[in-house]
Amino acid sequence: QRNELQHELEELSDRLDEAGGATAAQMDLNKKREMELQKLRRDLDDQAMQGEAAQAALRKKQQDATNELSDQLDQLTKAKQKVEKEKQQLRSELDDIASQLEGMTRSKQNAEK
Repeated sequence: QRNELQHELEELSDRLDEAGGATAAQMDLNKKREMELQKLRRDLDDQAMQGEAAQAALRKKQQDATNELSDQLDQLTKAKQKVEKEKQQLRSELDDIASQLEGMTRSKQNAEK
């Protein structure tokens, strides 16, 4: 009976060693997975920061382009207003000249009669 107990004790001891080895292996595996997870989190954070920086740069570029187009529109509006004013002045001068010509034509016709 003593031999049986000794044999059973050895078996239990072997099983305990195997279980301890499996636990250590599992701990190592968990440690590796945790390190990999941390690396993935860092990579994700880096990618997020790069994405935010790219987005901010695109927003600034869009705003600059919008400001430039707004300035161009203002300049074109001012130029159009200036041209319209000159056009009105020329029409007024043309009307004056036409009136003068008409008056001169009547005077000439009256003088010929």
